[in-house]
Amino acid sequence: MSLTGGNLSAQAIWDTIAQRKRAAEDQRRAQEAAAKAERDAIRESFKERDVQPEAMERIAAAVRRAVENGDKRVLVLQFPSEWLPDSGRGITTHDPNWHERLEGFPRRAFDFYTKELAPRGFQLQVEILDWPGGMPGDVGWYLTWKHPEE
Repeated sequence: MSLTGGNLSAQAIWDTIAQRKRAAEDQRRAQEAAAKAERDAIRESFKERDVQPEAMERIAAAVRRAVENGDKRVLVLQFPSEWLPDSGRGITTHDPNWHERLEGFPRRAFDFYTKELAPRGFQLQVEILDWPGGMPGDVGWYLTWKHPEE
């Protein structure tokens, strides 16, 4: 509604303000819906993803950089905890069986770790990386290596 000399009134002003608020709210809702659809598509793509054939070479390169920097672990996977069936609860409570509830790509990644990396002496350290609003945020999977005498 456009205010003109012909419709100028306190009610017209309030109607204009209400109309602008409704339009802004509609726009916000549309943006939220688009963002949610994009997040859902990314999540679905993540779930369907497979461990790539070159994964071992990529891991070796990441480990090499970490060793050159004097680190004893390297982040190999990061994703939102809300993508886990329990939203990361098993990780935050240090449940030794947290991995049994994994699905999709995290399950395949854990199986890859178990089959390919654990036999080579690597350990998997999984933790919540951040706590936005006091809730679990991203999950980080670190590949670690300890000296046999540690």
